[in-house]
Amino acid sequence: MEWLDEFPTMERQGLRDLKKAIDLGFRDFSRAYGDGIEGFFEPLLYFLVWLDKLLVNTPWPVIIVGLAALAWIGSRSWYVVAGTIACFLVIGYFGMWEDTMATLAIISVATLLCIAIGIPLGILMSRSERVQSAITPVLDVMQTIPSFVYLIPIIMLLGIGKVPGLLVSMPCPPLYV
Repeated sequence: MEWLDEFPTMERQGLRDLKKAIDLGFRDFSRAYGDGIEGFFEPLLYFLVWLDKLLVNTPWPVIIVGLAALAWIGSRSWYVVAGTIACFLVIGYFGMWEDTMATLAIISVATLLCIAIGIPLGILMSRSERVQSAITPVLDVMQTIPSFVYLIPIIMLLGIGKVPGLLVSMPCPPLYV
């Protein structure tokens, strides 16, 4: 009855060997497919950099008027529009304009990607029971995992940069239809 008192554990050497095998497997995968993965995301990086430069180089009054117009379209409330204008004026006054425009570019591209992926996927799921039964468990698992956890394998594959930040900020679990 000794096995009831202590939980069986892997020996240290076995655990060390398992870790090494996982690390080597991931390293081999990254070396074999890393360039292809980066090439796949390269158009996304170009679009993101273009939008970032566009937002940073556009005169700030034009950006604020555009964001105020979007606030009006989204809310139909002058209070929201005034709050939007005030917030962006404060952001500019505190010297955080370029960082905010970079963040706005990432969030805008992430939103466009989610719409471009989510709407067709939702339509496909609504029309095909087979597709829905395949995708629903994946989305259920994604909803239980914090998005920060997705960052680890993405950084291991793509490194630190704009595209990994974009991929992690995409709100994929809410795509559930």
